[in-house]
Amino acid sequence: MAKLSGVPAGREQFRAPPDLESFKFVEAQVNKGMITMIDPADIPPGAFQLIKNANVRFDRTARRVGSILLVPSQPDTNAVLKMASIKKKEGTTYTTRFTPSTVFVRNAGIWSAIAGTLTGTTVDRIQTAVVNDELIFANNGADPIHKIDFLANTHAQLGNAPAYRYITGFYGRALGAARRDTNEVEVGWSALDDIEEWNPAVDETAGSSAIMESPADLSDFITGIFSWTNIGVLLRERSLWTIQKQTIPQNPFFFSTAVPGIGCDSPYSAQIIGNAIAWLDRRTGSVYAWQPGSNPEPIGRPIETSLLNNIDDPSTIFSSYDNTQNEYSVCIPQVGSDWVAVWTYNLRTKAWVKNEYYAITAIDDIDLSTAGITIDQLGDIAIDDLSGTINSLSPTGNIITTRVFGRDDGSIAQIDTNADMDAPHTVYPSGISYETSLISKAFAIPEKDIYVAEVVIEYQCSKPGTLSLKYSKSGGVASDWIVAKDITVTDLGKPKLFIFRKFIRTRKFAFRFSTSDGLFDVLSFEIHAYPSGKSRQ
Repeated sequence: MAKLSGVPAGREQFRAPPDLESFKFVEAQVNKGMITMIDPADIPPGAFQLIKNANVRFDRTARRVGSILLVPSQPDTNAVLKMASIKKKEGTTYTTRFTPSTVFVRNAGIWSAIAGTLTGTTVDRIQTAVVNDELIFANNGADPIHKIDFLANTHAQLGNAPAYRYITGFYGRALGAARRDTNEVEVGWSALDDIEEWNPAVDETAGSSAIMESPADLSDFITGIFSWTNIGVLLRERSLWTIQKQTIPQNPFFFSTAVPGIGCDSPYSAQIIGNAIAWLDRRTGSVYAWQPGSNPEPIGRPIETSLLNNIDDPSTIFSSYDNTQNEYSVCIPQVGSDWVAVWTYNLRTKAWVKNEYYAITAIDDIDLSTAGITIDQLGDIAIDDLSGTINSLSPTGNIITTRVFGRDDGSIAQIDTNADMDAPHTVYPSGISYETSLISKAFAIPEKDIYVAEVVIEYQCSKPGTLSLKYSKSGGVASDWIVAKDITVTDLGKPKLFIFRKFIRTRKFAFRFSTSDGLFDVLSFEIHAYPSGKSRQ
């Protein structure tokens, strides 16, 4: 092939001889997620070296949606550590907001303070449980277990419950695990059907026990306790245990080692995911999913080399599970940064992605109800002038499971399917922009035989934005990206093709598809090539 005139030496482009036809070098759907554990040249074509600020659901990869501020506006500027909800048996739903020192309940147009005292800090994360129609919570054992009284708008110690780090409900009892700084291998339980009584001298069905089978268990601290209808699990730093019910009132539970050698050293990374439990363990370097009765599955294998980057303290890691999308997310605050890496695994597609959120301190998937009104909000209207019953004045509104993000400035953001920015923050009062980026695998090109001729990406947009394509001749080295083409998309709601044509001679080829605005799905891509002919420099 002849050198093109006017092109500097070493920057030549090549024209295909007229008798040569291009062929499809590779074609793939974009549904395999992110893989960093192996060489970028060895991952499947439908997988990517990086999927940032996107999700992989069903047969496509889509830019993650943004968020808006949850209303009413925040009642204080304390970091939000937890959002939780409870639907009482009479049908009333309460949505609560927890910080290290305050608790609020969401009412129409206002957050109402729930009076009480907490002494925890931002590292004392909140864990909640609904037991016998009551919402109880623990703040990492900084205080005794507390119960919320929604009628009195107060929270206080749950009867005579101790200061346990972790809690759950199981067989009509409240259970606590790891008594802080006193006995980190202890499990305690309330009396049967009386969650406020924890003293066995008062009610023999209450009690506690150190969970030990050998002296080594003393150094195998408990890091979580969870339960389903008929079985419970106990996470420890170096082992996994099961909890089974016994028909002995004074000794109602049987604890046994299920899996030695694998444990959990990041307590608040653990979440129930359907009929299993998932968590991150730094010691063994992976994320696990475990259904009691089977062996733990290391679902974090594809991203292990990237997952553990920039972890400072495992106690700061937190997580959530989206039951609607069947996705588990583990959130890792980054050392020296206000951004949090949110690694998300879709259990349907078995695919990982990496999302980034600014200054989030909690992530929860809760039943978010439309708040009613309080008596105080009736103002000067006389009770006699109101029609209906007291309950009918403040009916429970629509309830949907919603993902919300607590943040360090006290604000709460909720996802919005029409938003392509994240909700305003004190540091970003106009909203937070984020880049979505997909970096393909490194395609090994037989340089002497073929060269890249065309990249075709099938996409579909639901909100206008600018799409950008870059390519690399070294397989995706960050400093080696070459701008290929940008387009502004206004044609929405139907599949379209992003086509870039250029003859590229290289041994390793990768492309990067990105945007910082709009909403789009990537469906598939193709790379076409020409057979290489003779050339002269």
